[in-house]
Amino acid sequence: MSDGEWDAIVVGAGPAGSALACRLCPQRRVLLLDRAPLRDAATAPRIGESLPGAARVVLQRCGAWQRFAAAGHAERGATVSQWDSDEPVWFDHLRDPNGPGWHLDRNRFDRDLRDTAVAAGAVLLDDAGTLRIARDGDRWTVAGGARGGVHRAPLLIDATGRSAAIARQLGIARRVEDELICLHAYLPADPDDDDRCTRIGADDNGWWYSVRVPDGRRVLAFHLDAGDAELRTLRVASNLLAKARRLAVLADVLPDASDAAVHARPAGSAVLDGGAGAHGATGFLAIGDAGLSFDPVASQGLFHALASAESAANAIARDDAIAAHAAFAGEMRAVHAHYRNRLRDTYAGPVRFAHRAFWSRRASY
Repeated sequence: MSDGEWDAIVVGAGPAGSALACRLCPQRRVLLLDRAPLRDAATAPRIGESLPGAARVVLQRCGAWQRFAAAGHAERGATVSQWDSDEPVWFDHLRDPNGPGWHLDRNRFDRDLRDTAVAAGAVLLDDAGTLRIARDGDRWTVAGGARGGVHRAPLLIDATGRSAAIARQLGIARRVEDELICLHAYLPADPDDDDRCTRIGADDNGWWYSVRVPDGRRVLAFHLDAGDAELRTLRVASNLLAKARRLAVLADVLPDASDAAVHARPAGSAVLDGGAGAHGATGFLAIGDAGLSFDPVASQGLFHALASAESAANAIARDDAIAAHAAFAGEMRAVHAHYRNRLRDTYAGPVRFAHRAFWSRRASY
């Protein structure tokens, strides 16, 4: 990594970082850093993710729509929900004025956004390794990494996802608002499974999600408290399946048994301490999950990554670091407040489980 002077250094080349680099180039010199090259889907499977139709406008603004449209992401089908009652309810996304949205080939999506950023003029170093961040006058310095060197810029953006690696290195705490765990398994493709619906269901101690992902497999996910006594039991695929098959919304699309690996990952919402974006480091912004990560029930995490990148780009266009920080922080606070209100209403929905700890705690957000 050779030395260099930049207008902005973006750490994290996922959707948020790449989308911001797309927006800042070619008017600004942008260095886009990532710890390691994009991993292969076979060795790093991603849980099924989707984008709403409203993402089209954001993708067009950052110049990524043409690649996205050519990628052949699957159109999102109806949502079947067993949430507010024991009876499944259907919702057709075709009624959405923005269109139904898409189920993503996530690795293809990430790769296309990176390629769009590079085509726009960003310099990508995707084997940067561990970095050392410091403030030097009116500039940030980024040093170390796999290839050494020092880079400087007045703007530093943390787009490192839930790890918020740069914010933590700067001493900005990240407040976890909910100790939610997602257990998920990728079930082998079934040639007879032609269901394209997103299926969600409330259970006594958590909630379920299942959909076929673009490679043909079906993802099954259960979200529960990190301290739930059943967590260890459900790390076994047969137990996870047996519990899921009790719900009518899932029973007809799941196999009777599977030896698929069950993965676990943190899934609760979190925000940088002091509020979303409300920290005092001049010329520093945190976007996407690094600044505010959403509970998956909101189904907004990936869209927020793109939208927060656009918000950051609009703020940076002011060419005043203090004004940019204030504008971005104010917008992220508003997003956080709206999200918390919607989250509370969502978790208050399954009244039949209102007395259970998982639901009563979240309904009081």
